Amino acid sequence: MKVRVLFSIFLIISLTACSSTKPTVIKKEVTFCGEGEYWNVKYIYNPKLYDEKKVNWVEIELKDLHLSQKDLSNIDIEFESRDGLITGNVGDMKTEMKGNIISFLVGTVNSETYKEDEYKITIKFRDKKDVVKLQLLN
Repeated sequence: MKVRVLFSIFLIISLTACSSTKPTVIKKEVTFCGEGEYWNVKYIYNPKLYDEKKVNWVEIELKDLHLSQKDLSNIDIEFESRDGLITGNVGDMKTEMKGNIISFLVGTVNSETYKEDEYKITIKFRDKKDVVKLQLLN
């Protein structure tokens, strides 16, 4: 009987230790990517930029239509992470535009960024809504 109890305790401890994996902190620049129906999205996490200014870049690319500078004020975003939600209008943000690719800065998304993190961005433009899930690009 004692052997069974000891074996059961050992088994429980072993299974618990194996299943509790610790997330991997990101120490260099990485890109989380995703593709929606209308948009391609990248969240570029740069630890140095984040430590200095508490911001990082997001790139969104409209797939089938041409964008102009005037269109920026018609694009609303919701950027969701495990720690919170950032919302805003792209026209009100610091942006860079190259063709159909719009880059803009977002503030603090997570208190710590891990390789296992996933993000969700919702983009509303011209009465269309696109929800894009972002995962680490390997």
